[in-house]
Amino acid sequence: MEILCAIFILIICYVLWQKWELAQFQVTEYQVPSPKLKAPAKAAVVADLHGFTYGKNNQRLLRQVRALSPQAILIPGDMLVSKYPQTYGSALSTLQELVKIAPVYYSYGNHESRLKDPEAITYPLFLKYLEDAKALGVTILETESLEIPLGENQVMLSALELDLKYYEKGKFTPLEPGYMNQRLPMENPHLFQILLAHNPAYASAYAAWGADVAFCGHNHGGLIRIPGIGSLISPQFTWFPKYDAGMFQLGNTAIVVSRGLGTHTFHIRIFNRAELLSVKFVPGEK
Repeated sequence: MEILCAIFILIICYVLWQKWELAQFQVTEYQVPSPKLKAPAKAAVVADLHGFTYGKNNQRLLRQVRALSPQAILIPGDMLVSKYPQTYGSALSTLQELVKIAPVYYSYGNHESRLKDPEAITYPLFLKYLEDAKALGVTILETESLEIPLGENQVMLSALELDLKYYEKGKFTPLEPGYMNQRLPMENPHLFQILLAHNPAYASAYAAWGADVAFCGHNHGGLIRIPGIGSLISPQFTWFPKYDAGMFQLGNTAIVVSRGLGTHTFHIRIFNRAELLSVKFVPGEK
């Protein structure tokens, strides 16, 4: 009986801890140097929000983004949950406030890509969501590049939308030969190149393509992290994913993988706090 009571208390403590933990996030700072930059600049990276809100109308998150004073807000996908239409409105209301802080550049994650199917029940809702987001002033990118100002710099911002077959759970599907160059030709290698690419599993391809920095999400830092080791398992059911969270240097490319701000399906964060990224770009050698 005492053992059962102890187990019950542990379960209650765990549930309360996770409920509290899922309501928290931290700011993680990164610095990315490059000789292609002529002046410092800052960006906030909002990844994998999945319709989450921190406080009423997401005021806690928005207050923190404002405090960072970013010159751009980068979203590498999954602002919503494809099968939960209620998250579309939450994501839109957050975008409405983010555009008041800085220009917002939003690329697709797998959840947005799923909603592009005209056969999907929520397809009309997604089209309205995109229409409303663009009306707010959000720049939505699929697989394309554009030159943008970033502080005193002119930089190239590109987005890569992967086919859904590259998101199959429990397996890794190599990119087809020439996949990136065919879909996303490098337009100006002399400019600092930022890539928004939701899935970090293809980090080596992003580096080979020529990105100076790539911002990814998708893995949510793993469902469970082991201190000093890293992620135990990802939402993709990949054991010990290599690119789970943090900054990875691949040659001249910095791969920055966010633990994300939300969850879906498996609402678990063990030693894996949600995060908003603050990125400072600075002139200088890598």
